Amino acid sequence: MTVREQELKSHRFKIDEKQRKLRDLDELKQHIHATLDRLSASEAGGVGGETAPERRETLRRSLDEIGRQFKQTETELVASQQILNEQENVRDGYDRVPVAVGSRRGRGQVEHIRIVRTQRN
Repeated sequence: MTVREQELKSHRFKIDEKQRKLRDLDELKQHIHATLDRLSASEAGGVGGETAPERRETLRRSLDEIGRQFKQTETELVASQQILNEQENVRDGYDRVPVAVGSRRGRGQVEHIRIVRTQRN
């Protein structure tokens, strides 16, 4: 596996992790909404000495934090997908470019030089 393939694999893994985090946050948000619905349906005492209004306020703050994390993760996901797309396009372009004829450099050396140039830009 070349360095470029390892970088692409790493970016795909990061994207998968961000997508998994978004799913988890969405599930947590749904769970908190269900808990809020149960609290409003029954005005029974709270957990650990909390009253129902205090518990609702805590859950609302949690929802706000989840919303903030969700937006942040979405932004990171979009940025990661753009980076992956750019690197895949660069990889596809390098695969089509023939190795410099007569330069006595192997395919790996030419690819490494192109990676370094791309990273500098």
